[in-house]
Amino acid sequence: MTGLDLAKNVGLKLCEGKKISEPVNCSSTELEKILREKFSEAHGIFLAWQIQNIVWGKFDGEKLLLKDNLPPNFDDWLECRIFNAGEELHLKRDGENFIGRYVRDAEDTEDFYVDSFARLWGEYFSSADGWITLLDAQRKLSMIIPCDDDGKKFYGLTTRNYIGSDDDTGLSGYVDYRFVAIESAWEGD
Repeated sequence: MTGLDLAKNVGLKLCEGKKISEPVNCSSTELEKILREKFSEAHGIFLAWQIQNIVWGKFDGEKLLLKDNLPPNFDDWLECRIFNAGEELHLKRDGENFIGRYVRDAEDTEDFYVDSFARLWGEYFSSADGWITLLDAQRKLSMIIPCDDDGKKFYGLTTRNYIGSDDDTGLSGYVDYRFVAIESAWEGD
C-alpha cells in the first residue's frame, strides 16, 4: 500500500511483523561505520535536525551525502534518522556522542504495527538528479528532499508505528515508531 493509499484509507490497518531493536552509542566519527555495518545491503534516506535547520540527505551504502554530494557537518547535528523500507537508525546527541537505537523489521510475525502517512509542507518546485525542491511560497520556505519520483505536486512521509502493551495494566499503545519512505502525495496531473 502506498503512502497516499494510507492517507486516503478511513481506518488504520493493523499489521503483523517482528521488530528487532538494538541500542547504539557512537561518536560522530563512528556514525558512517555503524551505518555501513547495519545497512550492509541497502541504501537509505537521512533526516538531520541541526542547530539552525533540518536537512535531508542520502546514504549510498558507504557515506551520507547531501545535495551536490556535499558531506554532512555532524558537529551541528542534534538528532538524526537514517531509514529505508526495512530499517532505521535513530540517534540523538548526548554531549560529544550520539545515542539511540537501530530497528529493523524481521519476517517473523510476533509484533503489531500501523503504517501512517503525512504530507510534507510545500509544493513541488523543481528537481534534479534525484533531489526535489518543495516550496511554500507564502511562508518563504523551501526544503530539498531525496526522491526520484519527481514531477508530483505534493510529497509525504510514511511512518511505521509499533504497538505494544503494558503487562501491569494491559493497556496497548504505540511504543516506538520509525520512518519508512518519502512518497508522492498527489494523484492529479
